Amino acid sequence: MTSPNDFSGARPSSFDDWLQAFKEQATFFTGVKLDTGSSTGVPRWPLADVLPVLPFIGAAVGLAAGLVFAIVRAISGPGWLAAVLAVGAAVLITRALHEDGLADTADGLGPHALEAPRRLEIMRDSRNGTFGVLALALTVLIKVACLAQFSGSTGLVALIGAHALSRAVLAYPLLAYAPVHSDGLGAQAGKPTDNDVWLTIAIGAAIAFLLLLGKGLFVAILAPAAAIAATWFASRWIAARIGGYTGDTLGAVQQKAEIAFLIVAALFIAH
Repeated sequence: MTSPNDFSGARPSSFDDWLQAFKEQATFFTGVKLDTGSSTGVPRWPLADVLPVLPFIGAAVGLAAGLVFAIVRAISGPGWLAAVLAVGAAVLITRALHEDGLADTADGLGPHALEAPRRLEIMRDSRNGTFGVLALALTVLIKVACLAQFSGSTGLVALIGAHALSRAVLAYPLLAYAPVHSDGLGAQAGKPTDNDVWLTIAIGAAIAFLLLLGKGLFVAILAPAAAIAATWFASRWIAARIGGYTGDTLGAVQQKAEIAFLIVAALFIAH
């Protein structure tokens, strides 16, 4: 999920390298333009070689959205208002990158009795159809409904955990399946190693677990487990219909994982 390039460096080998990798991927995954030290703007490493930065990028997005939520709640703002503003903040920070992928995926995979080439053609159409609009509307409503129940501190930790883990699990489809297009963002991510994938998911799960532990051991285990399970099912379901993954379907998987996490948190955290 990086720009087309000719990657010239080996894997990051120092703290400075990893910091540069974080900045490169954060610049892609968000609208925040960071100084990567590159005069050309071309990333030095493909995503597959720097997967462990994903949960930290997600945590940063979740922290920003969570602070918006917590501040609004702290000034006696209603839960639904804080939730709408927090969801909106995350969308603005990420430029709706994953939401766009979800909408395109829903348009392509929603209709029945279509062959894979036709589904992929629909997904590459930038116009949103009925399935895409409905998917976006339901996604936003579910997130707002879940967050509206939380106190400021609970919403803060839930958002950090949800965003961290839902970015981390993007590593799984990169390992388990092949990119459908040879020229798409999915293909440009590269093929990760097993160790990097499981390390990345473990980092995201650990962040989420530790943040939710103060809300109860049961939810601290169940919410990350639900996000990981949603990733597994969504990735398999998508691959069965189009033969692999695309940049759009990775965005859809992220949204599914985030929603699964927030639903479980909303159901089992005592408010």
